[in-house]
Amino acid sequence: MTLERPPPAVHPVTNPMDRTDLPPAGPDTSTRPKETSEGAAPAGPAPAAGGGARPSRKDRRAPPLPEFKPFNPDNVKLAGASVQAPRTDRLFNRDLSWLQFNDRVLDEAADKSVPALERLRYCAIVSSNLDEFFMIRVAEVARTARRMPGFRYPDGMTAGQVVAQIREQVLAQKARQAAVLQDTLEGLAKKGIKIYQDFETDSSLDAEIRARLPKMSLCLRKSSEPLPWLESARIHVFVRFPAQYAILSIDEREARLVELPSPGEGQSRYALVERWIRARAAELLGRTDVIEAFPFKILRDADLRYHPDEETIEEQIVEAVLRRSKARIVRLEVDAPAYSESALFLATALRMDSAGLYRFPLPLDLRTLATLYNSPAAPASLRYPPIKPELPKPLRRRGVFEVTRKADLLLHHPYDDFDAVVRFLQEAAKDPKVTRIYHTLYRTSRESPIIAALRDAAAAGKKVTAYVEIKARFDELNNVRWARELRKGGVQVVRPLGDFKVHSKVTQVVREEEGGPRTYLHLGTGNYHPGTAKQYTDLGLLTSDVELGREIDLYISALSRPGRLPDFKQLLVAPGSLYERILGLIRSEISVQRAGGQGRIIAKMNALVDRRIIEALYDASRQGVQVDLLVRGMCCLRPGVPGLSENIRVRSIVDRFLEHSRVFCFRAGGEDKVYLSSADWMPRNFYTRYEVAFPIKDSRLKRYLIDVILKTSFADNQKAWALGPDGVYDRVAVSEGSKPVRSQFLFEDLAKKQYEDTVLKGRIAD
Repeated sequence: MTLERPPPAVHPVTNPMDRTDLPPAGPDTSTRPKETSEGAAPAGPAPAAGGGARPSRKDRRAPPLPEFKPFNPDNVKLAGASVQAPRTDRLFNRDLSWLQFNDRVLDEAADKSVPALERLRYCAIVSSNLDEFFMIRVAEVARTARRMPGFRYPDGMTAGQVVAQIREQVLAQKARQAAVLQDTLEGLAKKGIKIYQDFETDSSLDAEIRARLPKMSLCLRKSSEPLPWLESARIHVFVRFPAQYAILSIDEREARLVELPSPGEGQSRYALVERWIRARAAELLGRTDVIEAFPFKILRDADLRYHPDEETIEEQIVEAVLRRSKARIVRLEVDAPAYSESALFLATALRMDSAGLYRFPLPLDLRTLATLYNSPAAPASLRYPPIKPELPKPLRRRGVFEVTRKADLLLHHPYDDFDAVVRFLQEAAKDPKVTRIYHTLYRTSRESPIIAALRDAAAAGKKVTAYVEIKARFDELNNVRWARELRKGGVQVVRPLGDFKVHSKVTQVVREEEGGPRTYLHLGTGNYHPGTAKQYTDLGLLTSDVELGREIDLYISALSRPGRLPDFKQLLVAPGSLYERILGLIRSEISVQRAGGQGRIIAKMNALVDRRIIEALYDASRQGVQVDLLVRGMCCLRPGVPGLSENIRVRSIVDRFLEHSRVFCFRAGGEDKVYLSSADWMPRNFYTRYEVAFPIKDSRLKRYLIDVILKTSFADNQKAWALGPDGVYDRVAVSEGSKPVRSQFLFEDLAKKQYEDTVLKGRIAD
């Protein structure tokens, strides 16, 4: 491995917990506003406009948490006693670390060098990320706080303390988002795209908006009567009268953004309907006694509860998804300039405590605004230039089987065209020599060419088997539908495994050739989804390696006949050997270092959470092993601490495409063991999912992964962030004498040039 690093520092500490010179750790509170005299961070006013500048590093240190007092409508605080969190010198909290990732996404929205519609898209991603975070993680942590108030997470905090700190960070994040969005919308208005939000004093658009109102439902009740059932993630408007209230619900989320007639060429106008309703509630409802009106949205717990009975699990999943509509509400978000008695009434009627009520002068559900991104009327200059994925040169003249029979082919999406994977299955469906196909499906697109190819293969008389993961979160009903359609098309769909999810990305094709049947494989780090393949960075391998084919056969058999997993020599498989083998590879680097060699670990993943893996990395660092980690999102490891982790550095890249590939590299005394995987280093991936990490055997592919993909990623000084020992992420700056490096742009350029200046040049003769 040739990533340059300074000489390692060696600190053989027998018990690092006994050290007293470690700086205090703790969750990042980089966007926490100043405290009020009453001790709580203000929920209301957003930071000054102008893009929501990120506070200085000094200001981002975590102050002592205030004591929260019971709820009152003018100053929102958590009910309860002090929520001062115990500090740990070893681990960061996973949920607070995730919120830091969302902060980094928000930084892209705040960056004025980013095209305006891209900034709007990032603002929308922050909102959709946060919604899912509440429906899954906050709901789970809140459940733990209710049921096990004394339980502590590995970082030392109780669930109640985590909920409190989540609220603090979300209040700050949403306030900053409001400022960033306002700045973004002002920039769009200068480019001819105007979104009207304020109608309190301006009635000039009333006739145009009234003529285009979307379909809505209205419920009018006495104040003493309970609320109607409310749909999660839908836009509602609450209107309060003396002794009565009304709720107007917009039937379709996208319909709340009304397009108005264009005033001229190159100009577009839109209006947010729920804000217009807020300003015109009296006229719209024919009442003169409106006390208050405001838009709101609720989010419900999205956890699925079912019994791991494989005979009925499909029916159970469908029923569990339907039960989500009546699940506990985890957040009430109000779009209003201030808290009010009506917001308190609504929260109380929804049986919520103050921790779940959020109020901001920020439009709800920014995903709707993101639909403007694809507007044909929008100037192209407001977006990044569209990427043109390149089909690898060998596949332009020959079929996938011919190319793969000759050598392994590495695919780097979205720079390499995902059509190479689609063609693999399409050719298999048509090829009369192909007898058998096996495919695992976690997520795919609505009009999926993958599904079509599997059905075509079955119709052609081939034996086609698929494992469709019906427990893939928020895609459960889609996947149940796909499973049923595949069955109708003659595909054998494997009965779902109880509690375990099959997260691996595996396709096997068996073809009759001279000398007997030959196995062809596609193994990947990302989903078989043509849409996200253009938005996420992922890696895939097309290979006909005999040993890998044999072991994938064993893996497939294990999915069909669950039980003890076989011993794999080539593959690292969860829930069997993946954890132990990764741990063993880390320990091997420690042994090499102790013997006077140079231990080296480089890993790229989405999340690093597993405590025992982190402790093993700490052990490696203390022995002098250099550890470089590219962790896009959650990272519980604390790098750069003298005597504990000073030989570990952590980077995170947030750019145009979502970093999604997983690469694990171990120097192994010069052998360079390199694996690609669908798994992150999290307990769920090691213990409750079927995952595969597969080795890269071709020396040129190894060199490309290490010397190009990983080395370039660590050299990124435009979109990379460095995690410090204090839990603060700082942008990686261009050092003196260095050139700007933006890794995703460089990878796109390499694909356009067909890897002309890399070790992949001429990898497969034309």
